[in-house]
Amino acid sequence: SKDSPLADMYMNARWARFADGADEIHMMRTAERTIAAFRDHGTTRTATGNLPI
Repeated sequence: SKDSPLADMYMNARWARFADGADEIHMMRTAERTIAAFRDHGTTRTATGNLPI
C-alpha cells in the first residue's frame, strides 16, 4: 500500500535487506579474514585496512 511514506519504507526495507545479505554472513566473513590475516602475518592490521585497532 502506498497510503503513507512509512508503508513504502517498510516495503523497500525488506528488499534492501535481501539485496544486502544477512548481517551474520558479513560478520562471519570479517572474522574469517581477520583470523587468516593473523595466521599469515601475526597481526590483524591487514584485515582492518591497517587501522591502529
